[in-house]
Amino acid sequence: MRQITPRDNNGSIILRFSFEGKRYAFNPVPNGSYTDKLSLAKAVEIAQKVYQDCLTGHFDPTLTKYKPLALKGRTAQDALDDMEEAKRIVAEREAVNAVNLLTLFEDFTIFKSKTLKSNSLIDYRLIKNKLSKCPYKLAKEAVDIVNWLVSDHKGTSTSSLDKQLKLIKACCNWGVANGKLQSNPFNGLERLIPRTKNSGNNDDINPFTRQERDAIIEAFKKHDYYSYYAPLIEFLFLTGCRPEEALALQWKHIKGGKITFQQKLTAKREIEPGTKTQKKRSITMNEQIESVLMSIKTEKSLPDDLVFPSKEGKPMDWHNFANRGWKKILESLDDIEYRNPYQMRHTAITLMVRAGVDSTMIAKWVGNSPNMIAKRYLGDVSDIGIPLS
Repeated sequence: MRQITPRDNNGSIILRFSFEGKRYAFNPVPNGSYTDKLSLAKAVEIAQKVYQDCLTGHFDPTLTKYKPLALKGRTAQDALDDMEEAKRIVAEREAVNAVNLLTLFEDFTIFKSKTLKSNSLIDYRLIKNKLSKCPYKLAKEAVDIVNWLVSDHKGTSTSSLDKQLKLIKACCNWGVANGKLQSNPFNGLERLIPRTKNSGNNDDINPFTRQERDAIIEAFKKHDYYSYYAPLIEFLFLTGCRPEEALALQWKHIKGGKITFQQKLTAKREIEPGTKTQKKRSITMNEQIESVLMSIKTEKSLPDDLVFPSKEGKPMDWHNFANRGWKKILESLDDIEYRNPYQMRHTAITLMVRAGVDSTMIAKWVGNSPNMIAKRYLGDVSDIGIPLS
């Protein structure tokens, strides 16, 4: 919901806004002038009250609550009738919105699972786990729920909170469409999520430097247990491919000096055809990439074998690895700020740009459009000077 602000209506003051699909307009300060500072200040105060009531579920649809002169020229019974009507409307809404949000979200997830692939349902499961821990259970407790999500959040980036709220709102919109909710109590609550100084499209783009990249790879190589995964980490840093593409790669996809990405590993560790954005794409190996692959290929490697299996020879559990192996190695490097493993893709793309590679070529290598590369993956390159013409 948009912020409600007083507007100039031919010299007088008017509040116009929409709530739950209905439009409202009224003069909060009768006989008040838009140019009069006191009248405008009073109108701002009333506008803020209306806005907060809309967010918290206490909105009076009769508007009586927000009119200083509401009783003037009217009988006491008129005011009582208005109040009873407002109570009835609020009671009806709260009765419908007093549904268990976790139950609603579980039903929503089942509905979405019919069209979404397994890998896309990871975020749904994460939110389900969050809601199961949240002390506030009812949809109408939306403000408390969002505030709890913010307090429970770890890290400086708020992009994951934005994603959580977006899916919860989609769930409630679905609930409204199915008659389980009368309104979406989460509309307009984006403002409850704090914004960091660098928030925006690039708030989660924080690639490693070349030196940091090399230090991470070296740390994996030297670790007693996680050295097994060093080739995978180096491969991801060098190619910029998505983790699910690397984990689904088989030796038959590597031939003639090229690597063809044409399938991905889902969260359930099942192989699905195609990548996230296309059916397949191929890249030509350089010496570094070829060296990494040859270091793990043996005479026993069969065409259908996975290139990067788990230690048990099965498809890897990437989520488990990211929360344990990756985290353990990064925490052991005191001079390197912790970032999630997807920053390996950001790092590869940023280093390619720094090397002077055309964005169109990079896009073909990593499976995105040039526009998406700049918007979602490219780190800070402001230190690169404009070339001489």
